[in-house]
Amino acid sequence: MDVTNEVHSNSVLRELNELRGRAELTDVVLEVEGRSFPCHRAVLASCSPYFRTMFTSGYAEVKQERISIQDVSGVAMATILDYAYTGRLQMEPDQVQAVMSAARLLQLDFVGRKTAEYMKDRLDVSNCVDVLMYADMLGDCGLVEASKRYIASRFDQVTLHPSFVQLPVNHLQSLLDRDDLMTNSEDNVVQAALRWVDFNQEERLQHLSTVSKSLRQPLISSDLRVEIESKLLSTDSNIVYSNSTTQRLGQVRTELQVFIRAGFTDKEPDDECSTPCYDPSTGRLYAMNMPENLNSVTKSVTVTTDNELYLAGDIRETGTKGRQKKFYQYNHLLNTWEPRCEMITPRARCGLVYLKGYIYAVGGDDTKETAERYDPSCDKWTSIPAIPHPMSSELCAVTLNDSIYVISKEGCYSFSTTENKWNKIADMLQTTKHPQAVTYRGYIYCIDSNDHSEISSCVEVYNPIKDEWKRSGKYCFFFATATLMTYGETMYLLTVHWGIDPEDEYAIDEDGNSTKLIIRKYRPNTDSWRSLKEGQPVPPLARWLNAACRTDCLTVRMIPMCLGDSKVYKMDYRGVGRYDDDSFPDYTDSDDLSDQEDSDEDNS
Repeated sequence: MDVTNEVHSNSVLRELNELRGRAELTDVVLEVEGRSFPCHRAVLASCSPYFRTMFTSGYAEVKQERISIQDVSGVAMATILDYAYTGRLQMEPDQVQAVMSAARLLQLDFVGRKTAEYMKDRLDVSNCVDVLMYADMLGDCGLVEASKRYIASRFDQVTLHPSFVQLPVNHLQSLLDRDDLMTNSEDNVVQAALRWVDFNQEERLQHLSTVSKSLRQPLISSDLRVEIESKLLSTDSNIVYSNSTTQRLGQVRTELQVFIRAGFTDKEPDDECSTPCYDPSTGRLYAMNMPENLNSVTKSVTVTTDNELYLAGDIRETGTKGRQKKFYQYNHLLNTWEPRCEMITPRARCGLVYLKGYIYAVGGDDTKETAERYDPSCDKWTSIPAIPHPMSSELCAVTLNDSIYVISKEGCYSFSTTENKWNKIADMLQTTKHPQAVTYRGYIYCIDSNDHSEISSCVEVYNPIKDEWKRSGKYCFFFATATLMTYGETMYLLTVHWGIDPEDEYAIDEDGNSTKLIIRKYRPNTDSWRSLKEGQPVPPLARWLNAACRTDCLTVRMIPMCLGDSKVYKMDYRGVGRYDDDSFPDYTDSDDLSDQEDSDEDNS
């Protein structure tokens, strides 16, 4: 007979842990920071090479009943012993470094690896420099490089944090040598170096000539070169710059279209792990990662003037229901989303906009009327006056001049950021269930983006001076979904249609469903919409766009090389059949990407 008791191992370990708790059959006591830990030598030796060597190599500890352990905290030892007897590693965030140090001493590779991973996953502006120096002390090369890469990804913010000036000169120089610094100019790199020197000029001025070798002279302004050289007048050192003309990664971003969809017509995709980013100048499509387990129905995204992306969204977590307060900032270099201060009020699909240094979250809460403001400089939310009338979650928000405009089927309101108050404005001519809007040339353009019944709808334009809405263009449009977007100086209307004739360049999926994307360019001189027959300023994402109740298109300067593979969207294609190459075709047409007017008849 040959049988296996599947629960035997766990049962034995559980019983040993209970014996430890009662101090039964234990044969050694570890003394750590005044605390006593009765243990079994066999258990310690089985999971720690450190203890195995201690108990089997003829050391004095072999015969000692009580052994003092140095350089380990009592809390860390308790955590490690719990792991040794249960296989479960559990600790508070402020204990991770102590446990990692103890794991290195006691040679518990799993614990050391998991604590390092935990620290990598939780790097932020406030702790990345400290983690770098701690990892360097432990000799953890992987954590050192992860910390440096994170510092590079938030370089301009990290250099303003007090911990930055504590860096040793060798780490400072290795950072300043990097090409992947996310900084807007070489002058910012120079100013960071000078800030480090000025923190302790007496000791650090001698290092300036060394540090200057990492500064790229062709990219430095003349004023800062004068400042650097003036600091060395009292020394015998010579300034030697780098002659590199390579710009840092943060200075060579590419303007991309980012398509953010919210709400789904049938059911939410099981795994929406990314969102498409498109470069109209090259026709290339990329994938931007989204937070894991994101509830895509509830998310809202906005972009700042310096191309920082922020997301408010619900994360599907075990045991959680309804709206949540989650808020994230995108890391361009790492293609990840980092948690920021949670919102005051839980929200789902709120209006999220950026205006003059602040981010505003409007509606989407249980009362459908509260609003709050986020200050990126201090990572803090504060409440602002509530909307005068409750508005459904099906709202959209845009900014124009100093005001935020909110549109929903219950009506339209504006919030003056200078007066800190809401005002009722004119309602749209046609009630919108799923409003989607953009601002263009001082006006607000809005369309009912979706009800999946091939409705007839028109674009409406709001004049804030006259406080009135009017129809834009001569015609209404029939579509399944619609998206207004701006790119450069031009505005476009994207409409997705359910097709019948597969020969008419419709996208046919494996279930026989067909969709078609029609793109219209707005001509402001004639207030008309012209269908583009050639030269597509957006990728062929008819099916992808069709799945959402609403899609917003943001223009963001990003780093294509840091984005993901676009193959995730290969199920979406234009025409009959599939694309087999590694990229989508180039639909770029320079004339259609400009705002050049022509006399063509409006054939929309």
